[in-house]
Amino acid sequence: MFWNQPEPGPPQDADKWFTPGRFAALLAILVGATYPEVLFGQGTFFHRDFAVFGYPLAYYHRESFWRGEIPFWNPLDYCGLPFLAQWNTLVLYPLSLLYLLLPLSWSLGVFCLAHLFLGGMGMYFLAHRWADNRFAAAAGGLAYSFNALMLNSLMWPNNIAALGWLPWVVLATERAWRTGTRWILAATLTGAMQMLSGAPEIILLTWVLLATLFAAEMVRAPASRWRMSARFLTVALWVAGLAAAQLLPFLDLLAHSQRDKAFVSSMWSMPAWGWANFLVPLYRSYHTPLGSYAQPDQYWIPSYYLGVGVVALALLAVGLVRRPLVWLLGVLTALCLLLALGHHGLVYSALRKVLPGLGFMRYPIKFVILPTVLVPLLAATFLAHCPTVMAVKWPRQRRRIVGLGFALLAIIGLLIWSAFRYPLQGASAGVAAQSGAIRAGFLIMILGGTVALRQIRRQPLTTVAQFALLLLLWLDALTAGPRPNPSVPRWVYEPNLARKELHLDPAPQVGESRIMLNAEAEGNLPVAPMTNGVNQVLYARLALYGNANLLDHIPKVVGMYSLFLRESGDVLSTLFGAPQPPAGLADFLAVSHINTPGKVTEWEFRPTHLPWITAGQKPVFADPAGTLLALAAPEFDPRRTVLLPPEDRALVTVSNASPVTVSVHQFSPHKVQLEVQAPEAALVVIAQSFYHNWQACVDNQPLRLLRANRAFQALQVPAGLHHVTLVYEDRMFYCGALISLVAAAIWVALWLRGRKQPNV
Repeated sequence: MFWNQPEPGPPQDADKWFTPGRFAALLAILVGATYPEVLFGQGTFFHRDFAVFGYPLAYYHRESFWRGEIPFWNPLDYCGLPFLAQWNTLVLYPLSLLYLLLPLSWSLGVFCLAHLFLGGMGMYFLAHRWADNRFAAAAGGLAYSFNALMLNSLMWPNNIAALGWLPWVVLATERAWRTGTRWILAATLTGAMQMLSGAPEIILLTWVLLATLFAAEMVRAPASRWRMSARFLTVALWVAGLAAAQLLPFLDLLAHSQRDKAFVSSMWSMPAWGWANFLVPLYRSYHTPLGSYAQPDQYWIPSYYLGVGVVALALLAVGLVRRPLVWLLGVLTALCLLLALGHHGLVYSALRKVLPGLGFMRYPIKFVILPTVLVPLLAATFLAHCPTVMAVKWPRQRRRIVGLGFALLAIIGLLIWSAFRYPLQGASAGVAAQSGAIRAGFLIMILGGTVALRQIRRQPLTTVAQFALLLLLWLDALTAGPRPNPSVPRWVYEPNLARKELHLDPAPQVGESRIMLNAEAEGNLPVAPMTNGVNQVLYARLALYGNANLLDHIPKVVGMYSLFLRESGDVLSTLFGAPQPPAGLADFLAVSHINTPGKVTEWEFRPTHLPWITAGQKPVFADPAGTLLALAAPEFDPRRTVLLPPEDRALVTVSNASPVTVSVHQFSPHKVQLEVQAPEAALVVIAQSFYHNWQACVDNQPLRLLRANRAFQALQVPAGLHHVTLVYEDRMFYCGALISLVAAAIWVALWLRGRKQPNV
């Protein structure tokens, strides 16, 4: 973009040492130095969601892969729910092959670090494209890879993958709408890779940024509007086509999930004083038992600190660099930071009224994602700007740099004073003071180094000084608080560890029974006062918390997922809404074990539980509200009664309970086979979540599957001996796969054609 080009000035030759290869080597060394034990296999990540969400999902995916299955359905959580369609499970993400083929407890951590490296390299090329300075690009790349949000995002394999691709998507798409075919191919490939990573909010914000840049380009270059519009639309549609195999099942699940039009959530906003944490990262943060710090009111990310030096350089860019792109990025950054305040600010609440769909991003704090991209770009822009300033103008620029430094130091001092004057319960003023003092030191060194670089004219002193400034940016991020995402020995993820230690007798199995944590345990376990990482993981595993049950193949009533089926959520709200779970409903859900009150890792056996498949019940027809009331009633007996929706009355001829014999031959994730012997027409009820992709056959004849007890499966079989089969068929996946294959074939054909054409 012509409006991207830096101001004219003296020639820039001091930055040529930071070639892509040398920066890649430097970035790889720093990534390895940050987490050497993860890279070399002595340990792996565990903090928060990694142990109970990311790792178990990867484990289930890997187990399915080696069975030769595509994991469409997961019967182990939420009484069954779609798995591939969740999107953040990374089932169709090509680079997941890294941890599918290699030992998981090592390779999943390396997978996350590889994307940290990928993001830094992408930012290097994007910053060089916009700033035309290799040293500035190196600074932008390091600032993007090494900040609190990126380092903490290592706990989410899908998020760090999407963040890793983000700068590449912006770079390739911006060039695509300007230059055409070859960059269109690059943009569709990078866009599809990010789309398959399964981080909806990050992907959405990526395209918000692209749309903003594109709109600005349209204003600046009206003569090329139609051509650029066609290219931008081509990229967007092609990316959607390449990812259709993932997007169509996701949209299908989303339509049947708890996130309907009535879904409203704006929890976990940045605190009203949250901007202060960009200068003093531990300001008003409370200490957790594991040694990390967290903010009150939001628990999505422990810290979003970008580096005080990076923030200062970005502010200087907005104030001193006279380029429309810089101002646009500055305005977009400010808008995102206002939105991140959620209900603490006026902007988010007002925008929610205009755009109700904004509730899709249920954690407003996630708006800090875009500043994590934009601030390093702005910082790189200012570093590239400094060498271009004419000698006669430099003293004035230097005074402004020093002036901003003094202003930020004064603000840091004010924040330290306020931490003592207005203490927050649970937060240490001393910790805030230490944090602020150290950041003040880094601010002085980084701004001083920026000024000094202008004065140094001799090689290799210039390169040494540039290296020193880059290392200061790296150290600023790493020393902002306790180490983000510490590690534990890999053995804590040993499969079936909890099954061996708990000695559940009989142990729950798919098709037979489930375990259940009571409501108190589900709510209190995430804040268990563990001070040791190994104990934290083992405690979660023995409690089978979140998705940890996947590592032991133990079915569970609930789980930890972004999406679950709407009707299942209604039933589970009934189950957990009472002080004690309704006995009849718990029996129907095959709850064979529930934790002892006050003892999360001890389990009590429930001898009254039913198997997953029962038969012979009397049908009772009731609307959704009546069904939920009946399920919660003490007199509900799932052995004798099944509740069906009134609209299915015409499909059911059974009127009374009858004795029925059921023999289960197979109960796998995607197929159920059983044999039913009934003296008369009878109902077979399956305590597995109802979803339209399940298809039923009786003696190879299709039969409609009924919705039982609000959220589960039932079917009617005629009198006699019959073979019943239920098969999971995701038609949206197959339709999307066809679209993706066609889009991929076109891409490959155009790429091969481009290779054969001579370079011009």
